[in-house]
Amino acid sequence: MENRRVTRLSGLLLLCSIIVSFTVRDGLCAVVYRIGTPFSEAAKDSLQSLGIEYLEIDWSVSQLQDALEPDSLEVGVLQPNFFAADEDIAATLLRRYGWVGVKNFANIDRKRGQVLVDQDPNTGLVWEAIAPETFYTDAIQNDDMHGTLWQQLTFDLGGRFLIKEVRMRPSPENPKHFLERVLIGVSDRGFHAGNYVPDFPVYAEMSENDEPEIRIMLDPPVTTEAVQLRINRKTPKEIGIADFEVYGGGFVSKASYESDVFELPDIAAWGEISWSGRRDPEARVEIRTRSGMDPQPEIYWEYREEQQDIVKYLQGGRDLSMTEYKTQYGRFTDVQKPEYQEDWVTSDVENWSFWSGSYEFENPGVGIVSPSPRQFIQIRADFASTSDDGGKIDYIELKASVPPMVRRLIGEISPTETRVGEPTQFTYFILPTIRSGDLSFDAIEIATPSGVVSVDSLRIGGIDQRNFSWQADADGRGVEIMLPRTLETTDSGALVEVVFTALVLREVGTRFSAKVFNTQSPHEVRQRLHPGNANSDIESDRISVTTTLSNSLLFAAGISPNPFTPNGDGINDAAHISYKLLRVTTAVPVSVEIFDLSGRLVKQIYAGEDLIGEYAHTWDGTDHSNSRVAP
Repeated sequence: MENRRVTRLSGLLLLCSIIVSFTVRDGLCAVVYRIGTPFSEAAKDSLQSLGIEYLEIDWSVSQLQDALEPDSLEVGVLQPNFFAADEDIAATLLRRYGWVGVKNFANIDRKRGQVLVDQDPNTGLVWEAIAPETFYTDAIQNDDMHGTLWQQLTFDLGGRFLIKEVRMRPSPENPKHFLERVLIGVSDRGFHAGNYVPDFPVYAEMSENDEPEIRIMLDPPVTTEAVQLRINRKTPKEIGIADFEVYGGGFVSKASYESDVFELPDIAAWGEISWSGRRDPEARVEIRTRSGMDPQPEIYWEYREEQQDIVKYLQGGRDLSMTEYKTQYGRFTDVQKPEYQEDWVTSDVENWSFWSGSYEFENPGVGIVSPSPRQFIQIRADFASTSDDGGKIDYIELKASVPPMVRRLIGEISPTETRVGEPTQFTYFILPTIRSGDLSFDAIEIATPSGVVSVDSLRIGGIDQRNFSWQADADGRGVEIMLPRTLETTDSGALVEVVFTALVLREVGTRFSAKVFNTQSPHEVRQRLHPGNANSDIESDRISVTTTLSNSLLFAAGISPNPFTPNGDGINDAAHISYKLLRVTTAVPVSVEIFDLSGRLVKQIYAGEDLIGEYAHTWDGTDHSNSRVAP
């Protein structure tokens, strides 16, 4: 049994796209990948006894660490930054790869200002006295942010923090070097590249000061990544600063984590995603996945001046990684890049899925909804906290079978329309692609919210199969069909037809999801079927069934506009849901709910009692926690 722990990467917080490759033994293998707290010895023994491999990965091997607590990452826990009320945030900014910039005309010196956060009161910066005639001339002619009267310092905090107070003082040996006028600016993003730092919007100021220690309260407190200190010299005296401190307390309001792009040794069928952690009552913890067919989720673009066009940035016939892109293209001036910064990098929607909807944090151990079989996968975790309530994730586990049971598995159902509540006989067409060495399958699972009444017949390659069996699931939501034999390579491309009878009880229709599995390998991932053109004689390419009006009380249900794009631009930002309620003689319970394609409840829009009539409600594209859902 092979297992491996991926160790921490040193250096800067990585904004480049890193690929982590994993190796497993030859042949099909169920693997559990755990990010975060390692397995206990008992858990390792249990996995080994089941023939399941495992690999352990550190949180700190990450593509993005935004407002996360570095010390917690070191011990295997993912959680937002938290500081005690009396803890100086600036004192540790260098450990988080933040920096202190001292403006020197048009340049930023990032070495000189580090003495301000070294917690040594005897080191600091001093600005010498100015000759009175020069000072007062400047005061008359150049009383602005760019003259000799002003000094500017920028503190990149190395993450996003809640800031309540800023303190500063000169060295104890020279208390009269106190600052006379100070302005505080904040920015919601740091500046990790380049030598230019813009002026931040002013958030607070002290216009008259004659005390060595300055304390500026930020009212209200602000969440920021960078603090800018602008010092106004009101007299020609020598001034200095030895210590700069920032205090907040509590959790940072928002934090995010993106894993590396994990490259599996082959395409894989995704199984369950599970996690362990804590979420306080007023906080949110959201876990998402996305999967891809190549190692690069983003496309990088370049502006070609001669051709006056924008094309994919290629080198030697291949896409660049983020590191290569920044190294070669990041040096170009903005004039040589696309007009809008958001167009410099775009998502590769052709080879990568969108981020999934958030998995329900209270319900670990659910199926991964991102497409498979695929070779690349990535995980994202987002935290939304109050100052007192936060959350943490000890680990996230992914289960996969590498390679999958079969190379490709598509299906479609017929008919695709039925009447609500009427038993209907459906045919599920399944088309497998089986290569030599594939484990293949000898059983099929079909699931539907309304359940299956009976399985009536089975055909493989057009031949009726008599020796099959079936049984309903314990929850009554689906059925398992046992084939008379395991499909072989010679069955690749042969149509498997399952004829079954089921009820559709939803007016909006029903999705019949399906998976295949091998009864001889119960610990392997059940491989999910994807809709497509399995049978060229029918034109559905779907595994969902819609309904026609039967004796329903609901009529003319509709949603507009189409498309619905809740992105805040004021155009088609809300979906309008309308319906008519018929044939009721008294008020009846009515609810309007949004579900995702897996059947998971996203949000309840309305719940009440309605009389006969016409009704309309709106949905703004958010879930039950008022977070915008994925496309």
